[in-house]
Amino acid sequence: MRHRSGWIVCLCLCACLLLAGTAGAADSGTGLVSRGAFVDALYDAHVAHGGTPVVSDGTAPFRDVGSWSPYFEALCWGKASGIASGYSGGTFRPAEPVSRQQAAVMLYRYARVTDLAVEEGKGQKLSAHQDGAAVPAWSREAVAWAADRGLWFSGGAETLAAGEPVTQEELTVLLERLYAGGMAPAAADSLTSAPEGLTLEIVSCSPTGATLELKNETEQWFRYGESYGLYRQVNGGWYEMNGEMAVTAIAHNLGPGESQQLTRSWGYLDWAGLLPAATYGISVSGELTEEAWTLGGESAEATVFATFAIR
Repeated sequence: MRHRSGWIVCLCLCACLLLAGTAGAADSGTGLVSRGAFVDALYDAHVAHGGTPVVSDGTAPFRDVGSWSPYFEALCWGKASGIASGYSGGTFRPAEPVSRQQAAVMLYRYARVTDLAVEEGKGQKLSAHQDGAAVPAWSREAVAWAADRGLWFSGGAETLAAGEPVTQEELTVLLERLYAGGMAPAAADSLTSAPEGLTLEIVSCSPTGATLELKNETEQWFRYGESYGLYRQVNGGWYEMNGEMAVTAIAHNLGPGESQQLTRSWGYLDWAGLLPAATYGISVSGELTEEAWTLGGESAEATVFATFAIR
């Protein structure tokens, strides 16, 4: 029996432990996560964040999960707490890939059982997704909850793909964000609105921050503030990590033909001081205007976006 008590870990270390703990259960060719591995990872996260480890009397929680199973403790906890339920006949089928809608149901039950504080929902409806009507009745409430709170990673904002299996990358990010309020998918057009000539390049990057070079080769002035958008790529889609982009009080003016180096740090953010290995994007938003100091008149919002990888 694995000893789980006494773990004190930070959020990023927890993610690394979860990745290491579940990688063996994912198919090496597809990177898909099994039902047993999903509950096991959720149990590890629960204990790592102060939850009580399970004390089992050795009774098998399901017909196909005995004390010989690597998921025995986790599934004893999952069944006893009402988070994990099996199929008719008393089996759990731990080796089968877990679907997004199955994962959503277990996460929803976990949040209710533990009174987990997650970010207030944004009022997003399943009908906002092209395949929202295809979500089965047994999982609709949980899928709607997960999607509304940024706990859904289908590769974009348009479709849910609720019946598709959970990937290892998805699991790792999901459990990182479960205790930090979730991440919302970014609209693709919000990251591709920069006009020709306005560019953002990565000079250097690290888990704690990045240095960028903003270049303005347009014929207009670009006004921007200190705010920025930070995104993580999951399953081919971009997800917001520090809230919606917003143009705050303008602090800088970049004239035609000028460039400026920017330093951005995410160490101060509540959810983490370090970024784990992944592909990220960063954006800077502002306004293009004909005159540098004209407060009135016409101006156009613009967003510049650059990607970088943490290895």
